[in-house]
Amino acid sequence: MNEQLQEKLVERIDAVFLPVKNLKKSLSWYQEIFGFKLRWENERMCGLSIAPNCGFHLVQISDFQPIDKYTPFNYVVKDVEKVRKKLIEKNVIVSDLRGGEPKRFDLTDINGNMISVIEL
Repeated sequence: MNEQLQEKLVERIDAVFLPVKNLKKSLSWYQEIFGFKLRWENERMCGLSIAPNCGFHLVQISDFQPIDKYTPFNYVVKDVEKVRKKLIEKNVIVSDLRGGEPKRFDLTDINGNMISVIEL
């Protein structure tokens, strides 16, 4: 590879698109569990507000298959143990706390998608 500095072409990731089997049910679940506010919605997808400069979108897929072999992204929290406890109280499927750093665990959403929650 050329050792000269390459021009940076990308500034940041703008949005994450998570596949779901039913948009309405998934939107309701994410709003009830996490309190995410709806930014926009159409017949196939919606955008949820999590933080500035962070697009989180649910996309209804006709041949949906859950992402259950790895976690496609992390939610960052201030207190991972407190969040894990609250999710358990809301009957969300969560893993044990993982060893090592950062402190983390995985959750499974209403669609069977795995998402990591980490403390930074």
